[in-house]
Amino acid sequence: MRWLPLALSALTLLSAPAEALDCSRKAQDELTRLELGEDDIRSIRYVRKYNPNENGPDVLGVRAWVRLKACDSGYLVIDMTRTCFVRQSYTRGDCRLEDVTAY
Repeated sequence: MRWLPLALSALTLLSAPAEALDCSRKAQDELTRLELGEDDIRSIRYVRKYNPNENGPDVLGVRAWVRLKACDSGYLVIDMTRTCFVRQSYTRGDCRLEDVTAY
């Protein structure tokens, strides 16, 4: 019976990152760091990055696809881990921001 509490605590630790997939707060922090406000943004869509392998977690992270008013087409993408750590931000299409890599 002594192993049961340890097993339950391990289960809690393993499930915690999945609950942390609401990364909107960290994405907002990144937008603030990039000096973008509500008036600069048309929309934000959050997409989970799923693991294509059978081993490891089901969800690898989250990407915030931000449509900016200054961009006719393209997005600012905020790439985050399962714990909402911002790995990188970059732009796609015709979207350009100073000091942000464009692909």
